[in-house]
Amino acid sequence: MAVMPGIKASSCFFLLRSMFITAVITPLIISCGKPSAAERTSSNAVEHTGAWLTTNGSYELDLAWKSGPQTGMNNVARLTVIPRGDATFPLQKITVTPWMTVHGHGSGNVQPVVENDDGGDATLDPAVGVYRVSNIFFVMSGPWDLKIELSNENENGSVSDSVTVPVVVPSA
Repeated sequence: MAVMPGIKASSCFFLLRSMFITAVITPLIISCGKPSAAERTSSNAVEHTGAWLTTNGSYELDLAWKSGPQTGMNNVARLTVIPRGDATFPLQKITVTPWMTVHGHGSGNVQPVVENDDGGDATLDPAVGVYRVSNIFFVMSGPWDLKIELSNENENGSVSDSVTVPVVVPSA
């Protein structure tokens, strides 16, 4: 094996081995965990974003996508709200606002619709609220936030709590 002057053959071997490992292993690591195109477009797929605590810790929220998140369509999610501690339930108002922080804009005049969605399921704990959030519209792909505001009014006035749920809308 011809080697450059001043470089030992063992150094060349280690350099070539490192380059091979980088070229072969890196793409495998990068693609690990990404859903296939078929999985991303499957109408039966439900993507759970996880559980989120509101700012005051009064509620725990779980958001699961029924359709989406995608650009240019009516995305639908199931929002489960679980009160913690002495949180007031049922909530009188829930608002969801899609917001793209990196560009400083929302979805224009399109407002998500939040409606009760327990589906008559008698097995659900009555203290848990299940809601269908429809009309979630993303005007472009990229990182979005769903700003969720929960509010109640009682004899002491209005009480509100909020949470921001990050969403990544993939390119079409």
